[in-house]
Amino acid sequence: MSTMQTSAAQSWQVLPEYEPQAELSGKLVAWGDPAFQELWDGWVKQFGQFHPQLEFDSFLRGTSTAVGGLYTGVADIGLFGREIRKLERTSWKRIFDHQPEGFAIATGAFDTFAKTVAVAVLVNADNPLTELSFDQLDAIYSAERRRGYPEPITRWGQLGLTGEWADAPIHAYGLDRDTGTAQHMWLRVLQEGPWSDRAVLPKGAPTRMYAGSGGHAAEALVATLESDRHGIGLAGFRNLTKDLKAVPIVEDSGHAVTGTRETTASREYPLSRSVYAFVREAPHTRWDPKVKEFMRFVLSRAGQSVVAAEGDYLPLPESVAGPELERLMGLSSPTE
Repeated sequence: MSTMQTSAAQSWQVLPEYEPQAELSGKLVAWGDPAFQELWDGWVKQFGQFHPQLEFDSFLRGTSTAVGGLYTGVADIGLFGREIRKLERTSWKRIFDHQPEGFAIATGAFDTFAKTVAVAVLVNADNPLTELSFDQLDAIYSAERRRGYPEPITRWGQLGLTGEWADAPIHAYGLDRDTGTAQHMWLRVLQEGPWSDRAVLPKGAPTRMYAGSGGHAAEALVATLESDRHGIGLAGFRNLTKDLKAVPIVEDSGHAVTGTRETTASREYPLSRSVYAFVREAPHTRWDPKVKEFMRFVLSRAGQSVVAAEGDYLPLPESVAGPELERLMGLSSPTE
């Protein structure tokens, strides 16, 4: 691991310690993704030591339940394993008359099953491709190319490959649009542009997502790419096999970065992901002290130490947690 990666990955340790600013009582309730159970339990144990009069409860059945819990006022905190969807934002604005406020609370895992993970761009191991940029990915997967690439990319030769690959077609395999991975790519790479019709589901993939279907979709993609030398697909690093490889990614005019646990933790890998906590509070109003204090704790050194101990999710580096904490303090301060 490079010195820069080591420093960035460990920089959560320079976050400020949590110091209570209010005495809390009552009950703090979280709804959301069941993959957060171990994190929630760890946060509750440590945060509860600072606030022994506070009770805790959770209902962790899925990110979509977090939305419902917040809409109805049953939940104080919504734990999201993905970005909030456009329709959810629209509905939120209608209900609360303000935009939802969410905060990154951990970096997604690297190669774990059943949790939010960094996105890997996979190709057949025979493919000589050495890197892909965001604008090239957009030109492969998007119908509009909002990143400005001059033409759709449909042949491997357009990416600099020569010989037998020059005229070979690119077989782009997509994702069910309801998945968190697809949502992340749509926001991060496609800049909310429509997906291209050229991006098709791999043979055998579920046409609709359901509980446990993510593993079946990944298995279908792996089987397809192992037999299709001209294919490209989006999955997690846990899906790598000896017959596949993950392509290093370039963001904007930067350099190509290989996805590893270290580059994911440092956020150097461009397709690293976050997981989030959303709150019902309106910006620049007096927030419920339970919510504000809990969020301060999660974004502190103590809160991120719980993430480090969990072992799958990765602590936020200071470069991410610091600005999130600053934003939290600004939004939770009433405008005079």
